[in-house]
Amino acid sequence: MAHWRTLNDLPILDIDAFVRESTRAGQAVHVGTDSLQTGKVTQFCTVIAILTPGKGGRAAYCRETVPRIKSLRDRLFKEVWRSVEVAMELSRLAHDVTVHLDVNPCERFKSSKYVQELVGLVVGQGFAFRVKPDAFAASVCADHIVRTMGKLPRAA
Repeated sequence: MAHWRTLNDLPILDIDAFVRESTRAGQAVHVGTDSLQTGKVTQFCTVIAILTPGKGGRAAYCRETVPRIKSLRDRLFKEVWRSVEVAMELSRLAHDVTVHLDVNPCERFKSSKYVQELVGLVVGQGFAFRVKPDAFAASVCADHIVRTMGKLPRAA
C-alpha cells in the first residue's frame, strides 16, 4: 500500500477520502509519475493533482525507490504504469481522470521514441492523457518532488 503525503509532507491516512473531498464539485483528477536515477537506485514519485479553477488546488504524492533501472524504455513504462494503476483506483471515485506522461513528442528528446507506445498503454485502459508540455502532474509536480523533497543522498 502506498504512503501518500501532502505537499506540506503531512501523511494522508485515507487517499480515497482525500480525493472524494477534493472532487466534491466535479473537479478533474490528474495523475503523473516521474523518476530520478540516483546512484544505484531509481526513485519514482507519483502525484495526484486536483485543480479548482480560481481557487488553486490540492495534491498528494507517494514515493518508491527500486534498484536502478538502466533502460529508458523500461523506466518510462514503469512511470506510466504506476500512473495508470493509480488512475484505475481513482476512477471509481472521480469521473474525469487524466494520466500525464513525462515524455516529449519532439524528436530531439530520447523519450519521443516511446510516445506512441506509452499513449497506447494509457488510452487502452480508457484514460485521457497529456504529454509534455501539458503534462504538469508528471513534468512539473512529480519532477519537483522527486528532485527536491526528501531527496535521497547520492551514492558514492
